[in-house]
Amino acid sequence: MNRDIDPLIGGLASVTDREAAALLPEDAATALADRITATAAPSAPSAPAVPSAAPRRRRSPVVRIGLPLAAAGVGCAAVTAVVATRDGGAGGKPDITPTSPRVVLAAALTFSRKGGYIDVRVRDPLADPKRYREEFAAHGLNVTLSMVPASPSIVGTVVMMDTSEHTTERDVTTITAKGECETGGGGDACPVGVRIRSGYKGTATIVFGRAARPGEQYDSTAPATAPGEVMHGMTYRKHRVGAVLTALRERHVTVPEYRAVEGNISKVLKPGQVPPTWYVHDAVPWAKNQVLLFVGPNPTENLRNQPPASAPPGTPISPGATSTS
Repeated sequence: MNRDIDPLIGGLASVTDREAAALLPEDAATALADRITATAAPSAPSAPAVPSAAPRRRRSPVVRIGLPLAAAGVGCAAVTAVVATRDGGAGGKPDITPTSPRVVLAAALTFSRKGGYIDVRVRDPLADPKRYREEFAAHGLNVTLSMVPASPSIVGTVVMMDTSEHTTERDVTTITAKGECETGGGGDACPVGVRIRSGYKGTATIVFGRAARPGEQYDSTAPATAPGEVMHGMTYRKHRVGAVLTALRERHVTVPEYRAVEGNISKVLKPGQVPPTWYVHDAVPWAKNQVLLFVGPNPTENLRNQPPASAPPGTPISPGATSTS
C-alpha cells in the first residue's frame, strides 16, 4: 500500500451506526435500504386475485454520484442501522410485515408537538394495530388506530373517527391538506392526520385508508370519478349499461355486481343479469379495477335513500325513496 495514503486512512474517525444513521436523512436511508432489499426472496404465492394499488409515496430522486471514502463508509453504516431490524437487530424478531419485504422503520406513527397539541400521522400503514396503541400510550393517549382498504384517491387519509363522551371539538381534530384527494362533497381539503390535545384523557377510535391487498374489496371509497379513481373523467349517468361497459373495458375495468331497486328492496344482480339497454344511475369503486353500478330500466331514479354499496344484499331502502322517472 502507498505509505503516503496509510496515515490518511489511519486518521479517519470511526463512526458508529447510531451516529451514521443520524447523518443520513430518513428519505435517503429508506431509498438506500430499498435498493439493498430489492432482491429479497419473494413471498409465498397466494391465490389468484386482483393486484392491489400501491400506496402513494413522495420520494426524492436518487442521484448516483461518486462518494469519498469516508462518506461512503457513513452511507453504508447508516444503511446497516436502518436494515438491522431485518435480521432482528440485537436478538429481536425481524421487524418486517409478512406481506412485504420492505424495511419497517422503528416507529409506526410520527408525533409532532404543536403548542398544546400533538399532531399524529401514519408512517407505516402495514403495522400491527398493537404497535399503534403502544405508541399512543407512550404519549399518554388512549387511542385505537386501524387501517382499512380504501379506493386509491383516499389512501392515507382519515376515513372515520369516533371519540368518547364529553370529548370537545377541540380535543381531537383532523389535519387537512388541500389537493390530496377529493371528498364526497366535491371538496379537496383531505384529512391526512389527527391533532390531539396534550393531556387528553378520553378515548378515540381513528380509521385510516390504506391500499387494498390483492383481492380485497374496498371498505371506504371516494367518488368513482374522482382524480385517481378508475372512472375519472367519465360521463356515465343516464347512459345505457352496454355503452358504459364498453367504455369501462377500454380502461380494463370490470363490474362484478350491480344494484337495482325492485319495489323497496335494493337487489343484487350479477353480470349477465342486467340488460344492456338499462341505464346507469350511479357508480362506486369496488376493488382494484372494479366498480359497482347502480342500474335500472329508466334513465333516472331517486337514489338518495338507497343503502350504501357496502350494505348487505336485500337491505330495504327508505320508505320515502320514490322513482322520478
